Amino acid sequence: MSQNCYDVLNIPRDSTADDIKKAYKKAALAHHPDKGGDPEKFKEVALAAETLTDEKKRRDYDSALLRTRSRDGLRFSYDDRHSSMERARAPSNPMPTAAARSSSDRPASKHCAGPGAVPRPPRPPQGAVEIPSDPSGLSVKELRELLDALHINHEACLEKQDFLTLLKNRKSARDGEGTPRGAGASEKPSTPRQRSENNENQPGQANSATPKASSTRGPRAIRVKVLSVGSENTGKSCLIKRYCEGRFVTKYITTIGVDYGVKPVQVLGHNVKVNFFDTSGGSEYKDIRVEFYGDTQAAVMVYDVTNPKSFADLDSWLEEASRYNCPLSKLHKTGEGPFVVLCANKSDLPRRLVSKEDGMDFASRHGMYYYETSAATGDMVTEALGYLFEKVVRHQDEVRSKLQI
Repeated sequence: MSQNCYDVLNIPRDSTADDIKKAYKKAALAHHPDKGGDPEKFKEVALAAETLTDEKKRRDYDSALLRTRSRDGLRFSYDDRHSSMERARAPSNPMPTAAARSSSDRPASKHCAGPGAVPRPPRPPQGAVEIPSDPSGLSVKELRELLDALHINHEACLEKQDFLTLLKNRKSARDGEGTPRGAGASEKPSTPRQRSENNENQPGQANSATPKASSTRGPRAIRVKVLSVGSENTGKSCLIKRYCEGRFVTKYITTIGVDYGVKPVQVLGHNVKVNFFDTSGGSEYKDIRVEFYGDTQAAVMVYDVTNPKSFADLDSWLEEASRYNCPLSKLHKTGEGPFVVLCANKSDLPRRLVSKEDGMDFASRHGMYYYETSAATGDMVTEALGYLFEKVVRHQDEVRSKLQI
């Protein structure tokens, strides 16, 4: 193990299992790529949590630390931990002393500051919304919320770059022309045709003499967010690995919180980057899992045909997803929600306890597409996910055609 597991999670060596899970939740949400974090840092966090939540792996890791005299997890002294606990217990707004109350009750005077005192910067007006200097680190969800707060129409935005363009235009207008915040409710991303017309109308703008930069870069890849949903040990991770890597992982490793990966594919003539969010089915990681339901465009719902409970649990998974703004069933959707494939996994095993008819009936009732899959043999895995990607890309093509972009 080359990394510092305890330091990565910011915990001491004597942390309990609950301490580790809490630290993982905090670190995973801070570093997850969908939240604007670093993918490599997120992998380190996931690997550290995987090591420290497995009793045998943690014992072996701790033994290695002692042999190598590593300082991992030892930078927390008793005094540091004790003082941090005391600060955590202290009330956030302690009662002021009598002297402090009497001084705070006196009206402020512009002559109160002593010589050499630095004047406080003026506070922004109440209700003002600040645009970050570098908003590229924000997630799509956070960009939407920021544009809503600025009263900027973003219905035509399909990709993260579209949201960033709107923010850049607003910031440029505010800094250069003094456009008040809150105005511009009718702003929309310009279409390629409009951008071309604007360029032609600019005085001194080169037309055919200078090739446009966009002509050399090619079309921008479409990004698709795909979420895996289902109970533990149904084979969600194995299905995704079979599709992405063409192999079957024989050793079962429980997913810690949410795993993340990107797979570039060709769909209907488009370059597509599929962002897989492989969620843990464990109840102990629910607080992490639910953070990633939003903005989902497609979902793979998985159950194990040899485990009737995993099939019975599908209703509770639908309810959880709907509760966190990800309606997977047509019974919960008010508009066009995520496209969903229902995978009856482990169909290659002989001891089947959930019939094909029951699975097809469930999929029909909830408006899903049904596939019998096997991560072990690869049967129907590519077909199921490929069909799902085609549905998303066709829908995006229709939206772009209507908006003429």
